[in-house]
Amino acid sequence: MLQSIFYTASSLISMYSFVCIIRIMMSWIPNLEYSPVGRFIAGLCDPYLNWFKRFSFTRIGMVDFSPILALGLLSVGSMTFSTLAATGRITLGIVFAGILQVVWSFFSFLLNIMIVFLIIRLIHDLVSRYSYSQFWTMLDRFLNPPISKITRLIMRNRTLSYRASLILTLLVTVAVRVGLAFGIHYALILLYSIPV
Repeated sequence: MLQSIFYTASSLISMYSFVCIIRIMMSWIPNLEYSPVGRFIAGLCDPYLNWFKRFSFTRIGMVDFSPILALGLLSVGSMTFSTLAATGRITLGIVFAGILQVVWSFFSFLLNIMIVFLIIRLIHDLVSRYSYSQFWTMLDRFLNPPISKITRLIMRNRTLSYRASLILTLLVTVAVRVGLAFGIHYALILLYSIPV
C-alpha cells in the first residue's frame, strides 16, 4: 500500500516538473505564453516557480536562474519518494545527499555558464576586438561583476588589462569548478554510506 503511494507521489512530482519545464520554455515564445493553454500551465506552475525568485543569489545581472533551483528541489522530492518505494526506507544520508546534489547542480550550472561566456568573450577579444554590438554589451554586464571581484581578490592593488582579467577569471573559475566537483563527489560517497 505504502509502496504504491510513494511510487504515485514520485510520478506526480516528475510530471509536475515536466510541466514546469514546458512553462519555462513557453515563456520564451510570447504567442504560446499568452495562449489559453499557456495561461493554464502558468496558473499551475507560476506560484511555485515565482516563490524561488525571492532568493537574490539566483539572479546575476538581468539573468534569473531561480527555475534551476525550483526544478532541482522537485528532483530531490521525486528521488526521495522513489527510494522509499523501492527500498521501504530512507536514510538521513540519502536526504542530505539529495539536497547537496540540488545545490551543486545549481552552482555547477552557473559555473559552466560562466566558463562558456568567458571563453566566448575572450575569443571575441582576440579575434574582433573593436567590433561591438548590443550582445557584447549585455555579456559584459553579466561578466564584469565577477571579473572585477576575482581580479581585485587575487591581484590586490595591481592593475590588469581587460584581456588579462578575462584569462585570470577563466582560469580561476575552471579551477573552482573542478575542485568543487571532486569535493562534492567524495561528500556524496560519504553521505550515501551513512546507515541511518
